[in-house]
Amino acid sequence: MSTGFNNIAELKSANEAKGHTWFSNESTDYHGTVTETEVLGGFYFVESSNLNLGEPESGRVFRAVGASPEGVVQYLKGGDKFATLEEAVAYIDGVIADR
Repeated sequence: MSTGFNNIAELKSANEAKGHTWFSNESTDYHGTVTETEVLGGFYFVESSNLNLGEPESGRVFRAVGASPEGVVQYLKGGDKFATLEEAVAYIDGVIADR
């Protein structure tokens, strides 16, 4: 069983190797996304994005993100937005605890 990724760079490489574009400049620029944490529990991290697409002044929202051992990335909890980084990290902590 995979122990996961040690850092975002490893996860990004695995995602790119799958032909996916989660971390591409085009994708992150379009959505205004920022990776807010390193890898948590080997497979999870938090990213933030503009509250309103294309409007940096609209504020930030945070999302919990998970990855498969192969580097396929998706939002957890249906892409629910968290108001703070701490809330998103707490959600991930709960996911990790329930594994």
